Amino acid sequence: MTEHDVSHGRRSMLKSSSAAILAAFGGPIAALASRNAEAAQCVPAVASTLVASPYGALTPVNDQVTGLPLLQLPPGFTYKSYGWTNDLMSDGLLTPSTHDGMGVVRSRKVGRSNEIVLVRNHERSTSSNPDNILGAGRARVAKHDTGATNGAYQVGGTTNLVFRDGNFVESYASFGGTYRNCAGGSSNWGSWLTNEEIRSNAISSEGKKHGYIFEVPADTSLTAANPLPIVGMGRMAHEASALDPDTGYWYLTEDQGNANTLYRFLPNNVDGGLDSLHAGGRLQGLKVRGVMNADMRMPTLCQEFAIEWADIPDPDMDGATLASIVGNVSAAGPYIQAYANGAAVFGACEGCWVANGTVFFTDKQVTSNPNRAGRIWALDLASNTLKAILVSNDITVGNSPDNLCVSPRGGVLFNEDGSGSGLNAAGQPISVPAQRLMALNPDGTTYEFAANNYNCTAAELMAAGKTNGVTGNRRNTEWCGSVFSPDGRVLFANLQGPGLTVAITGPWAKGTL
Repeated sequence: MTEHDVSHGRRSMLKSSSAAILAAFGGPIAALASRNAEAAQCVPAVASTLVASPYGALTPVNDQVTGLPLLQLPPGFTYKSYGWTNDLMSDGLLTPSTHDGMGVVRSRKVGRSNEIVLVRNHERSTSSNPDNILGAGRARVAKHDTGATNGAYQVGGTTNLVFRDGNFVESYASFGGTYRNCAGGSSNWGSWLTNEEIRSNAISSEGKKHGYIFEVPADTSLTAANPLPIVGMGRMAHEASALDPDTGYWYLTEDQGNANTLYRFLPNNVDGGLDSLHAGGRLQGLKVRGVMNADMRMPTLCQEFAIEWADIPDPDMDGATLASIVGNVSAAGPYIQAYANGAAVFGACEGCWVANGTVFFTDKQVTSNPNRAGRIWALDLASNTLKAILVSNDITVGNSPDNLCVSPRGGVLFNEDGSGSGLNAAGQPISVPAQRLMALNPDGTTYEFAANNYNCTAAELMAAGKTNGVTGNRRNTEWCGSVFSPDGRVLFANLQGPGLTVAITGPWAKGTL
């Protein structure tokens, strides 16, 4: 059995690892990604617009496992569903609900088979019943906190999935005792950072706090998850984490309305490795150069800003009300310190991804006055230049972009987490039938890649063998956890409303993904 981690090695092995990627997956993908990067020409405008998909129009497609038309996809694309809420997992436990962020943490050969391991978050919050703690009664499932906070137990956590030769073959509980594990990020040493989304100063009956980042290994039967938080990365309403393999630095987002920025964590150990982030580091917040507390919520498409970083001395400081330029806001301790040193103001940052020396991150905030439906930013790490590459003021163009990923070909894909109603570019009320997976073109336009088509009756679910499935129309519930296989052939994603995971394949070369 041979094995390699997703990013194929530590920072000190990057050059040889890149050669290994090319050998394993071929030069054409890398060459196309390079061409996409070179052709990245943002076209300045007030806002982004929707264009036709190069893949073709979306139509309902039946799941190859259940036969149900769960998704709408372009011609030639197919998918398999797995890990529905309350499905029995390989460890005998039921699949938890509220699927969210997800990442590929291992890709390896097992004999003649090709195997991928993913870690999937479950954005569950609290329960009055301790038996609902993820992995309850299973000592091998590490847990951060089994105590009660204000009478409630934390029931979020993670499950690990194994995908082998085009099929899901295994799943099991891997970590529990946490609150609202929303997004996270894959390391390049075979682990997933799972992030709690809560701004809280509360302390549980076990003396534990929440709002931290934790690390989950690819195989918890060999190495259990560390139940201790990575305190140096801050206590806040965390969203995503993204590693820059060239430096070993991590970039973090926070979903704390009008009291958040992009964060950078400089580990004391930049070479990485399991538990290395517990050695601490330096946390900073993004600041527009020469501008104190710049309001970044209303950019124009392609607008650029020179940036620098504001230090955060105490990443574990309690949160409080902050009197900011946008009014009194509830703020986490790290942001209060960053703001005092000039950090910028964003609406509600969510997804984050590093590719080709660029940090991509989303601001999902949707408002009607002024009209906003979401933004995506790109930070060029070589020049410290921040650019607005998606400015959606119309829910048909982009409806609250949440998680995002970049394909091995260099295409940007974002997950919608909006409402079924909102405004168009003219400020007129409109409705949309479903939440979508959306592709972002280099010029700032968007196109539809997939749509949530879940609308199942009890009879349909029973016939498909999904007697515990959610009934009704769930088309306007969020997509989350999108991530490509390292070879770019499979797109994994989650539908949170019904709670299930899909693996999508098809003619990717026809478009930007």
